[in-house]
Amino acid sequence: MKITQKILQLTFILALCLIWPLSTFAKETPATPFKLGETTEWMGTYYKGKKLGFSFAKMNVTEKAVTVDSKVFFRLKSGGVNQSTTFNQMTYLTPDLRLKEFSLVQEIMGQRQKVDGHIENQKLVYRVVGLGFDKTKSLDFPPHVAPSSTFLLNIVRDGLRVGKKGKFPIFMEAFQMLVDMEYKILRKEPFTYAGEIVETFVIYHQVAGMESTLWVTAGGSVMKEMTSQGFESRKETEAVARDLGGEVMSVSNLITFSLVKPGKDISSPGKKRQMKMQLSKIRSPDLIPEDHRQKVLQSKKSADGTYSSVLLVNSEPKQVARSVARPVSGFAKSEFLEDSAEVQSKHPLIRTLSKELVGGTKDAWKAAQEINLWVYSNLEKELVDSVSALNALRTRKGECQSHTYLFTALARSAGIPTKIVNGLVYSPQFKGFLYHAWPEVYVGEWRALDPTFGQDTVDATHIKLSEGEKDSQLKLMEFVGKVQIELIEN
Repeated sequence: MKITQKILQLTFILALCLIWPLSTFAKETPATPFKLGETTEWMGTYYKGKKLGFSFAKMNVTEKAVTVDSKVFFRLKSGGVNQSTTFNQMTYLTPDLRLKEFSLVQEIMGQRQKVDGHIENQKLVYRVVGLGFDKTKSLDFPPHVAPSSTFLLNIVRDGLRVGKKGKFPIFMEAFQMLVDMEYKILRKEPFTYAGEIVETFVIYHQVAGMESTLWVTAGGSVMKEMTSQGFESRKETEAVARDLGGEVMSVSNLITFSLVKPGKDISSPGKKRQMKMQLSKIRSPDLIPEDHRQKVLQSKKSADGTYSSVLLVNSEPKQVARSVARPVSGFAKSEFLEDSAEVQSKHPLIRTLSKELVGGTKDAWKAAQEINLWVYSNLEKELVDSVSALNALRTRKGECQSHTYLFTALARSAGIPTKIVNGLVYSPQFKGFLYHAWPEVYVGEWRALDPTFGQDTVDATHIKLSEGEKDSQLKLMEFVGKVQIELIEN
């Protein structure tokens, strides 16, 4: 049920791949623009003092281009299964730091996805290749957009000074989307590295709800980064950074990273028909989506600038209001019927299985229930991640993301519009709310199911926080490690 592994990956993508050490500039005054230099630097990555992995960056500078070769690696296990994840990226910039092209390879438990992109007439043309998927797309790409892998260059190129702040769009290569990045240089602070004291600038930055603090020298070298979720990166020698030790951290050890305790236990959560609760420490009440199941009853601003919202959540009714036939009309060009690198609804294996499962069933809701039952019954419930529906189908095991990807692919293939939802659900085992994913189908009305739990009518402990595929996961970072829940009516 847990997506701790997915959230951890998001944290690494949003944090570690945003802080590549960039250069070995000459010692200049903080307000003096720098000159790029070649460098190779390493950082070790930790969670609450335990080593998880490392990051590496090598920059090469010529008259025509700036090239950054970067890598992030972290190591986990679940039930003795290796859960190592690697991100390798080559980024090519113009001398004035505009993106020319990039190539990113993501490997998660041996599952591989590659994204290549280049600028063409102020558009980014990119190709995504994964198991059973190969598609080229494009999006508008203004010259002032910075790639996430090298954005720090854009902050330090005019010199660092206390009080300096700004906001500009960055491109998240792993998600293929544009988001705003805000930063502020808070103060100067001495930092001890290799027995020597160096002067650093402390820089706060925020991307898609992910908050991080950097300790950066006047020359642009990152000495340390700390995230609001408790992850830390430190500048190290190559030998120290690569040394991960003999002990491998288990995914289950990270449950506290995403667990939200409501203050008291919820008995029989799977049977809850309605719940009222207060969600606090939220940046904006508008972040909480409202739909047919959940409503924000009231919101108020707290002294610290965050908001508290009273939320009423209902389970789905047992019956649909009316039956509609599949393929459901009116959604011919909808994103809810499209295939993607994660949801390969047009792949022959997915299409064949979908036809076998729904057969001659014309009723869209009944077909969705049949698919839901099959996914629940045929995927082992294990804390292993799948990057796509096809991966889940081939391994026949996974957590909630695997179940949701596979259900979504099969349902879309059957002509049932389906969207992916991310949020929280109550866990009796951990006596708190854990981050979770489930699908919603349009069968004349939107209805939420849960193939991980085998629920055709989700219970009232399912709190929706975002919806969509990659952008939904990004939106979760507004809540992870921050949101608090207090039960009002249990």
